[in-house]
Amino acid sequence: MTDINAIQFPSASFKADSKTNIAIQVYGRRFLADQTPIEYLSEFLLVFHSKKSEKKVTTDELKMNQSENSFNVSEDSRYYFPKSRLPLKLFSFFSQSKLDTRHPIHQQSFLDALDELGAKTQRGLSDAEKNNLVNTLQNLLYGFVGIANNRTWSTYSFMPITPSFLGREVTWPHSSKEYGTWSDSAEDFQLDRHNFMARGGEALFLQIAFLFTNDMAIKSTLQKIEQNAAYQHLEFNLPNLKQKLENALIQLLKDETHQLEEICHFVESTLSEYDIEDNDNRSATLATIPKSYIIEGFLFANEMLNLLSSKISKLEKIELLQQLCVLQVLRSIMARSTQIDQNNHTTENYHGNYAWIVCNPSATTKDNVRKLAESSFSKSEEIVYRVMRSVGKEKNLKSSDYRQVDKHSSDVFRRMSKNIGLVIPQKGSGQRFVLTPSLIRLFVYSLIESGTRIKLNDFLSRIYTHFGIAIEGQQIQEAIAWQLERNDDSVLNIDVSWVEEGLKQSGLLIELSDAISIVNNP
Repeated sequence: MTDINAIQFPSASFKADSKTNIAIQVYGRRFLADQTPIEYLSEFLLVFHSKKSEKKVTTDELKMNQSENSFNVSEDSRYYFPKSRLPLKLFSFFSQSKLDTRHPIHQQSFLDALDELGAKTQRGLSDAEKNNLVNTLQNLLYGFVGIANNRTWSTYSFMPITPSFLGREVTWPHSSKEYGTWSDSAEDFQLDRHNFMARGGEALFLQIAFLFTNDMAIKSTLQKIEQNAAYQHLEFNLPNLKQKLENALIQLLKDETHQLEEICHFVESTLSEYDIEDNDNRSATLATIPKSYIIEGFLFANEMLNLLSSKISKLEKIELLQQLCVLQVLRSIMARSTQIDQNNHTTENYHGNYAWIVCNPSATTKDNVRKLAESSFSKSEEIVYRVMRSVGKEKNLKSSDYRQVDKHSSDVFRRMSKNIGLVIPQKGSGQRFVLTPSLIRLFVYSLIESGTRIKLNDFLSRIYTHFGIAIEGQQIQEAIAWQLERNDDSVLNIDVSWVEEGLKQSGLLIELSDAISIVNNP
């Protein structure tokens, strides 16, 4: 067992604690099974969009800070300054939330807020017209709800499609305490729970941000893949990659939502008294990651840049970015586990030293590739489980400690892989790796530069060299050898027509002949 206590980044945010969950020590602070795909992306964009700092600063100092919309984080960075968006959530979500989550003072505040907005509407409108206008705005904003479930209104989240929809987690303790005013109750809102925005998005942000620091290990690590022909399509000039990716993310948040931003600004400025006091200067502490995700972060940054540059709608980009974030979580957990696992075998053509064999989602139980896909998922789970037990043994953990460990490791891997359809079925036997049409589209837009095309077999090879997902040819032979933990020269007759069909459904496959097909990112 090696490299358990890897050096953390940023170092200023890391506190050594012998009682810390070992999964958090190993994988970073933190991946959690309860965090949803949309909240991974929302949190990632929230940190990107927010100002960052090495220390807590005054309001005036924060105004001078120029680190928003950037990956500008250093070893000494510890804080970022996210907005609460509480006035916007009160207006948009309160009336749709569960009755038993609404405190009477918030009910009164909501009614007062509606009156205030009505008073600020265009002069000359009747009371009925003002009410209709306010209701229309409310319904419009509620239409962009990302996560609601059975939560309190303040913990709802918006779809992360515009800057005003990016807000930190604000929880309400459901106190039965009586309050005279909104301001009295505002003191009891909690900003440090991380129940839903569980820091997973922060960790993904830091994986990319670390790439753009001057750490000496980055260049030497990337040299391991820079000369490999399979990675020549990537941007290895890190300053260029940083600038392009920052610009692409800024453009994503700006595109097509100018009028929506104006509405949000109107609501938030009118209802500013319902924000948490001094919200502009309410800092949040950055997460930490081990400095071992250099290649994973590099691939993630390139994939995100390709996806953002693709000529698809903003909403589809948001949908696919969520899936990409989840794939990055899964890739990170597996790559980190194989770094530590001394019993793990290597994979010559994939840096992560693991392989996932996927099958046609409709493959029967007699299908040989389906059986391999089932074994592939079982082995991946086994590795994560085994690594946590091995580390736990060294740390003298008790049996009861592993419940929390699994919540941040094996439970994440299992739940999130099912969440994006990479593993089916949700419950029961025969759980296996598959590719859905949506995941196949994601691979096209994230692995092929916009406006270019490559051969189908090259596309399938890229899926393997980025994610360790084996579909045919040499990749699946290597995956079988890794899975069986011995060399295997058997040749399988692999049918990839189901992948081609998924590409055809999206209009991304060009068939030149019976033998040659081209995958196109328009």
